[in-house]
Amino acid sequence: MATFNTAELRRQNRNRVFRYIYSSGRPVTKQDIAQALSLSLPTVGQNLKELQEADLLEFQGTFDSTGGRKPRAIGISNNVRCAIGVYIGHKRIHLACINIRAQLLCSQRVARPLTNDEEYAKFLAQAIEDFIQANSIDTKRLLGVGIAICGVPQPEEGVATMSPVQPVDTLDLKLISSHIPYPVIFENDANAGGLATWWVNPEKENMVYMFLHRGIGGAMLLGGKAYHGATFHGGEFGHMCIVPNGKPCGCGQKGCLEAYCSTKRLSEDLGIGIEDFFEGLRGGNQEYARIWEEYLDYLAIGINNIHLVLDCQVVLGGLLAGYIGPYLYDLRQRLQKIATFETDGSYCTVSSFGYWSTCVGAALNFVSQFMEQI
Repeated sequence: MATFNTAELRRQNRNRVFRYIYSSGRPVTKQDIAQALSLSLPTVGQNLKELQEADLLEFQGTFDSTGGRKPRAIGISNNVRCAIGVYIGHKRIHLACINIRAQLLCSQRVARPLTNDEEYAKFLAQAIEDFIQANSIDTKRLLGVGIAICGVPQPEEGVATMSPVQPVDTLDLKLISSHIPYPVIFENDANAGGLATWWVNPEKENMVYMFLHRGIGGAMLLGGKAYHGATFHGGEFGHMCIVPNGKPCGCGQKGCLEAYCSTKRLSEDLGIGIEDFFEGLRGGNQEYARIWEEYLDYLAIGINNIHLVLDCQVVLGGLLAGYIGPYLYDLRQRLQKIATFETDGSYCTVSSFGYWSTCVGAALNFVSQFMEQI
C-alpha cells in the first residue's frame, strides 16, 4: 500500500509541476516552481528530469543571475502533441489543429452537405486525412480527433440526436468513428465552444458562452464548473421567448431568439452566403443595413436577458463571431440602452478564436485528457 501511495504522490507532484509551468504562460525557473508549489528543490529537479525525458519540457535560455550560475528558463514544448477539432456543419466541414496550448496551427473548411450515411462518413474521414497531409501533421504526436455536432451525442448508443436546424434527425456516430483511424470524441458544438472560451480565460469563475450559428445555444461556467442543468438543457438560449406570439421557431414555439438571430437570417433566408451579406453591408447595401440593425436589436435583448439573470461575462462564438467584431461597439450601445442596471455593455465580448472556437474546443477534449495523465 505504501508503494502505491508513494507512486501516486510522485505522479501528482509531476502533474502539479507541469500544470504550474503550463499555466504560467512563460518560462519559469526551478526556484519559481519550488516556491509556488512548496516543494523541495530536489523534488522539483526530479520531476523536471522526468518531464524533460518525456519530451514535454524544454530549456528556453537563461535568466539574469543575481549571483552565481544563471538560472535556466523552463518552458512547455508546445508542439510535442497536437489534436484535431472538426465541426460538422449542415453544408461544410470545418477542421482545425491545435497544440497543447490551444494555439491554432492550421484550419480549413470543406464544402459537403451533411447526410447520415456511409458516403458522408467516408468523405469526412478522407477530409481529415487530406487535412493532415496538407499541413504535415505528425500522426505520432496526434492525440485524437474531436468532432463537434449540432446536436446531443449519445456515445453509449452510438448515435446523436440532431438539432431541428440540421438536415438530418439523427447521426450515426459509430459509422463515422469506424472510418477514422484515430481516437475520436464527439461533443456538442456549443459545449465545445464553451470549453475553448474557458480554456483561455480560466480565471473567470462565471462565464456564459453564446453560440450564434444556424441554431443558437451556449454553455455556462458557474463557480468554475460547467453547468448543464438538471436535464442537460442548460444553455439553450436560442429558445428563450423574446417576442410573445412572434415568428415561428424550429422547436415548434413562437418568438424564440433563434427565430430572429439565427445566422440563416443573414444568409439562407436571403438566398446568399453570410460572407456576401457582410460584404454588401460594408458596401452600403441599405436593405442589408436594415436587416442588420434589426438583428442587433433582437440579439441585444437575448444577451441582456442572460446577463440580467447570471450577471457575468457573455462571450459570443459560432459562425457570427467571425464577422461581428467591427460591430461590437454598436451591440454594446444597445446593451447599455436597455440594461436595467448600470453597464456599458463591456461584459459582452467575442471569442478570441472567432468561428473556430467550436473546432478548438472539440480538440481540447484530448488535450485535457492528456494533461490529466501526465
